[in-house]
Amino acid sequence: MRLFFVAVVGVFLGLFASVGCRVNLGDEFVFSCTQDSDCAGDGYRCAAPAGGAGLCCKPSGAEVCNGRDDDCNGQIDEGMPAETCNGQDDDCDGQVDEGFNLQTDANNCGRCGNVCPALQLCGNGSCFIAGEIVCNDGVDNEGDGKTDCADPDCDKQLCGAGCQCRALKKAEGNCDNAADDDDDGKTDCADEDCAGAGCGNGGCSCSMGVKTETVCNDMVDNDGDGNADCADSDCAGQLCKASPETWRCGGGNACLCNGGGVVSEAAALCRDGQDNDCDGLTDCADAPCDGLSCAVDGGMGCLCAGGQAHETTCNDRRDNDSDGFTDCADSLPDGGGDCPIGTACTYLNAGGMVKTGACTADRLCK
Repeated sequence: MRLFFVAVVGVFLGLFASVGCRVNLGDEFVFSCTQDSDCAGDGYRCAAPAGGAGLCCKPSGAEVCNGRDDDCNGQIDEGMPAETCNGQDDDCDGQVDEGFNLQTDANNCGRCGNVCPALQLCGNGSCFIAGEIVCNDGVDNEGDGKTDCADPDCDKQLCGAGCQCRALKKAEGNCDNAADDDDDGKTDCADEDCAGAGCGNGGCSCSMGVKTETVCNDMVDNDGDGNADCADSDCAGQLCKASPETWRCGGGNACLCNGGGVVSEAAALCRDGQDNDCDGLTDCADAPCDGLSCAVDGGMGCLCAGGQAHETTCNDRRDNDSDGFTDCADSLPDGGGDCPIGTACTYLNAGGMVKTGACTADRLCK
């Protein structure tokens, strides 16, 4: 089909009009246009694509996939639906079922619409069971010759209520239910599978084949032997008060400070954050610590005095008393007042060299 542009058509019409003739051009001609009036009516309109010359076009209905501009909007085969797996070119891009891998798609395995059963995967176009999916049914689910706990796929999986697959066999999974969960003739802590496992709602653990009290400050007989907390020999030396940590079960089934041993809040104990003598006072707050080091490293950069920790070295650029203020910054009113104005100090200059100075009113070393 030949294309005649408006300019050419105009020449022909002009020539024939000059001699009083009328020219009818057949439907086999396609006319270019810039507006609908260029198309001489009869339902034709100018279909102009963005940025290009238009062609006279008569709409035939909604757009379908046929390589034509059916709705005469200047676009061909636009607005097609998304591709689905159905053996057809839904989106009209010249490809069929693109984006669907029939070899691995569990919803279209081997063919469109073939959905693999639950817990199965698709490989090479066929559905298959991914491992031993049930570990207590006595069935070799994946056909590899290994059943239930004997299959490595079941490791750490449940093999029943209170039963867990471990080391290719059943193991006791609940060590506090008075039941032989793995059917080996041994129950709870008596089963070696339970070694180290918790019992008694976490207040006891299995040790050497028996229950052992491990929480000794809750007034509960966690291991069920008739004795609670310090009255249970399992609790010897164990923490018997939530705070401070120095209260331990000692002789006579009693909860004693340090288990009955006498420990003074002094020397290295003045910086350990504990109330070692159980008098309710910790570190520098306890009188025996006056004059002793409170520095983490045991040095003299921090000393206890008057019930508080004090920075005594103001030229090492360290927060020796751990109060959040270093050297000159540890001065009144915001700091602890340990490094007052005029105290010798050190600082780093712009070149990174250590320089000596004195603490100033603005709490800097200059």
